[in-house]
Amino acid sequence: MDKKSEYGKRASKEVTEVICRNIAAGHEKDYDDWLERFMISERQFPGYLGTTIIAPGGNTSSVRYVINRFSDQASLDAWENSEVAFLLIDEINKYSTLQRVTGLETWFNLPNLKTISAPPKWKMAIVSFIAAYSISSVAHYILSIYVGQRPLLTDLLMTIILVIGLIFRNASVEYIAATMVIPK
Repeated sequence: MDKKSEYGKRASKEVTEVICRNIAAGHEKDYDDWLERFMISERQFPGYLGTTIIAPGGNTSSVRYVINRFSDQASLDAWENSEVAFLLIDEINKYSTLQRVTGLETWFNLPNLKTISAPPKWKMAIVSFIAAYSISSVAHYILSIYVGQRPLLTDLLMTIILVIGLIFRNASVEYIAATMVIPK
């Protein structure tokens, strides 16, 4: 089996859980201490891949996002149904409230987090035109150095093949990097 299909299979089974906690005023230090114990305990479970903490607005914000990654749903369930997790969750519920999501909705934005809206379509069209024109002009110049002057249709075809080939090559490298799982 080649590496690309191995990475794809691993990545497709991974489970990501996003937990949003609103911390009660004055309990930020308690939460940070709890979070440290939570992450140490979580690491002990099979299938644990990693945790990312996001505090929008920095340490002054009362909102914290905990993004957990597990190798599969069974590993996440084993962690969540463990005695350690129950005790830690009971403790944190005393001074924070929970909002939890898993699955496709986490691809787009985190709950209660401001998102940046896209610029107007006319601005995107202008920027795209300038970028495409610049890239194709540079590609045409490079091709003319190596293959000389050719008929217009041949020149156009070779430029298109070069630009599209570079785009797809970069896209596939980014896909492989995004789906790569680095073992603990």
